[in-house]
Order: sequence, then C-alpha cells, then structure tokens
Amino acid sequence: MAKAKTPEAWFEALEPDVAPIAVSLRKALNEAGPDLSLKLAWGFPCWVGHERIFSVIAHTDRCNLQLWSGNRLADDFPNRIEGTGKQLRHVKVGSVDQIDDELLSIVDKAIELDRVSPEKVR
Repeated sequence: MAKAKTPEAWFEALEPDVAPIAVSLRKALNEAGPDLSLKLAWGFPCWVGHERIFSVIAHTDRCNLQLWSGNRLADDFPNRIEGTGKQLRHVKVGSVDQIDDELLSIVDKAIELDRVSPEKVR
C-alpha cells in the first residue's frame, strides 16, 4: 500500500481481504469513542484522546488493533491481548466476527484508562 496522507485515504487503499475488518474496527472505535480524534501516526490510523489509544494495522490476512497502553490491559485479557512491548500491545483480528463483546470491552477499558489515567506514549 502506498503511504496514505489521510485516514480516509488509508482505508480506501486497503486490500479487499482486510478492508471489511479494518472498516468494522473503525466503526467500532468511532462508536465507542465518538470524542476521540482520528489522525495518521506512523502511516496508520490512530485514535487519540489525551494520548494515543488505538491504531489499526493491516496485514495480508488480518488487522491488528494496536493498544498504546496495552500493557495495562494485558492481565485482564490474557487470551486476547498479545505482545511484550513496554507499553504497546495488540489484538489480532482475523475476521469481522472477532469484533465481539470481549474486544469491545477491551476498547472501552482502553478509552477509560486514557480518560482517568492517561500515560504518555512515545
């Protein structure tokens, strides 16, 4: 994918296999955090409250929902949140069906963390 200059251009340039997943993630994030701003960070769409909260990364067969403070959520969702970064963790989303109640709970908790206890992210 060529480097997009806007979030909208990023979504429009997605490959057909992952576009439905990314668009569904976007819808879920926008509904859960209507007051969050959406911009590009490192070439990917990023939702921001006080700090960066989420990014969506497209791979050939899935999307990753990046959680900028995922380290603080990982213990609550050990079977869903992956990664070993100091702060950044992710959830692999291989189909629209995986945008389920548990994922939406992760999203809600990440937004709440940013609201009540934001941590500076790199």
